Amino acid sequence: MEPMSNTATIDATTAARVADVAGSIRSSVERVIAGRTDTIDTVLACLFARGHLLIEDIPGVGKTLLAQALASSIGGSFHRIQGTPDLLPGDVTGTMVPHGDEFELRFRPGPIFSNIVVFDELNRANPRTQSALLEATEEAAVTVDGTTRELPHPFVLVATQNPVEMAGTYPLGEGALDRFTAVVTPGRASADDEVDVLTGRRGRSQLSSVTPVVDIDDVVGAQRSVDGVFVADPIARWIVDVLAATRTHPQVRLGASTRGGVALVALARARAAMAGRHYVVPDDVAALAVPALAHRVIVANAAGSVDAGREVVAECLNRVPAPTA
Repeated sequence: MEPMSNTATIDATTAARVADVAGSIRSSVERVIAGRTDTIDTVLACLFARGHLLIEDIPGVGKTLLAQALASSIGGSFHRIQGTPDLLPGDVTGTMVPHGDEFELRFRPGPIFSNIVVFDELNRANPRTQSALLEATEEAAVTVDGTTRELPHPFVLVATQNPVEMAGTYPLGEGALDRFTAVVTPGRASADDEVDVLTGRRGRSQLSSVTPVVDIDDVVGAQRSVDGVFVADPIARWIVDVLAATRTHPQVRLGASTRGGVALVALARARAAMAGRHYVVPDDVAALAVPALAHRVIVANAAGSVDAGREVVAECLNRVPAPTA
């Protein structure tokens, strides 16, 4: 996910089309998920930025439902994978299987060969299976039996995980976390939203009624448009300064990577286009800095908590002055 040149290649009309696509998907997802507009917008920004998303929270707050509602709202192929300790890499990427009566082997694609892949409870899968996703998320390809095969375009991984301190989990390594463009934590629903779920007005009971509101070409077109959103040099410099602040923070063992800066620029471009703008403003960066960077910051004595990273990124964002004009 490389940033485009620092020159706008789209106009306001093109950005407005992205906003229309985003609005259609948002409305569809909100038929199932209530009261999570900020989280849904981050999910959509991740989709349009050609990124991959990790949803982290306790069981029962709608992590998988959010991912499924997104997938159901978008045309294209879709698979869901359930993370378990005995899940093997071949169960995800595919394997070579016998063909016919001879000794010929043919490749049988795994569920990763889809436009939208929901990997539920990723951190219940063993580290070997988790590592099988590294090539897929970085190169949009998998290598099996020495042959590299490209994944469908677009390819978006939406993974969920339980907090690392819960039983039966395998913490994701730093390299695996760094492949996710953003991490979000929806949190518990409000009392009114819970009433909607309990009465069936929202929630899983509504998922079967969700049908694609856009097709995969609309998503690809939105992704291409987002590439052309303008990022001014002062905003890019501000992002660099925020990255540097995370690296020198006294509580941090490892600060945000350059990949994190690239991800933040892509998300900010997507948010701008979703608002109908063909240029990024500081608010776009401020709104997405925590989802883009918190999981890339390793805080001392925090046991891998993303919450600790969120606090550090928010502090750095407040400490580094934003460009004013």
